[in-house]
Amino acid sequence: MDMRVTSAYSAYALQPVRSTAPAQKTERVKANMDKVSISAEAGGYQAALAAARSAPDVRADLVGNIRSMLDAGTYNVSATDVASRIFQGLA
Repeated sequence: MDMRVTSAYSAYALQPVRSTAPAQKTERVKANMDKVSISAEAGGYQAALAAARSAPDVRADLVGNIRSMLDAGTYNVSATDVASRIFQGLA
C-alpha cells in the first residue's frame, strides 16, 4: 500500500515548465503592453504632494522666536486665548 501512495505522489510532483511560446509571440506581447497616462489634474496633485513633502516639518523661524521669548521669560499666553482656540477646534 505504501508503494502506491508514493507513486501517486510522484505523479503529482512539480515538473519543470517548458516554454512553448515562440520568440515572435513574446516580442508581439511586449509591443502591446499596457500604458498609463496621467491627467493634468493628477499631475498637479503630484506636484503639490512633492512640494509638501519637501517642506520642513518645523517652521524654525517661529520656533526660534518662541524659544527666545521663553528663555527671556516674556512669553505669556492668556487663559482666554487658550480656551477660545480649544473651542474653535471643537466646532
